[in-house]
Amino acid sequence: MNKLEDPIFLATFVEALRRVNPPPGGRVLALGVNAGHELDALPLAFPDRTFEVVGVDLDPAAAQAARERWPRATIFAADVNALPPDLGRFDLILALSLLQSPGVRQDVLLATLRRQHLTPGGGLILGYPNARYRDGTLSYGARMRNYARPDLSLLAADVTNARRGLQKHGFKVFVTGKYEVLLTAIPAHGATPTDLEL
Repeated sequence: MNKLEDPIFLATFVEALRRVNPPPGGRVLALGVNAGHELDALPLAFPDRTFEVVGVDLDPAAAQAARERWPRATIFAADVNALPPDLGRFDLILALSLLQSPGVRQDVLLATLRRQHLTPGGGLILGYPNARYRDGTLSYGARMRNYARPDLSLLAADVTNARRGLQKHGFKVFVTGKYEVLLTAIPAHGATPTDLEL
């Protein structure tokens, strides 16, 4: 499903992108890029800017689909838990529908991104699905072990933990969205590069 076909998600996502406001020619890292549909929002948010885009997806077929959709981007298949150290730093890091994936530890991944891959003035947009289709029926919330239906408490805990952790390290955090809750983190006024490294 292409999330950009949902006008509510699209408007919320474009607003989040503009809030981060990466500079013209800046670097964008898309984790869990899948087929690259979310990247189509970049020219909508910034019609007068181009960016150096790097995408990562665990699935080689998804990475290939993203390469075909975004031929100027650098897209590769890799585990987000083992990003290459020479990947560099980015002005915008996107992680939509990724942090609740099996095998991803949100706290560890966010610490690595913050310390090793985010520029001092850079920001993050994290997406947490608030709805999933199960056998053709829309269910709200996040899946929990031992529960037959999704439950909103895990979603709320994940968003709250990410928000607190990022605020603790000098970020101003906004939570928006409907079916996909977007957490947008930008450096708070007065934050220094040293604050962001802690």
